[in-house]
Amino acid sequence: MNQFILTKQSVTEAELSLFEQEIGLNLPDSYKKHILKYNGGSPEKDCFKGAQIAHFYSIKYGKSPLEKSYNRIKNLLPNKFLNFAYDGGGNPFCLDLSNSSNYGKVYYCPMDMGEVEPEFLADSFQEFMDGLTEDCDY
Repeated sequence: MNQFILTKQSVTEAELSLFEQEIGLNLPDSYKKHILKYNGGSPEKDCFKGAQIAHFYSIKYGKSPLEKSYNRIKNLLPNKFLNFAYDGGGNPFCLDLSNSSNYGKVYYCPMDMGEVEPEFLADSFQEFMDGLTEDCDY
């Protein structure tokens, strides 16, 4: 099991539901469970297929909660992508929340080259979390 440090105040299911309404997207159950347990923070096992996570966004609490970050970059991301974490350079890890066969898939979205070209990482948030390691060599 992966441990998290630097997490924020816990959110309630009602607050999480309100967040979904505010952004107009339905979150995968595995992501909801994660947010209810940790609400942001940095994982001890922070690497997935060579990509290293600096921090997961919290919802509602902290200096830069997901609501602020999402509203700031949503027009730069593919439609209905939600940035849930970021790397050391600020590039987001995203969930595809479109109503398609890609719903719930996880992507890395480097933003330093102009147009964002998502890189597929995992079929689900749970697969992504289960695949995190301490070793970033891929």
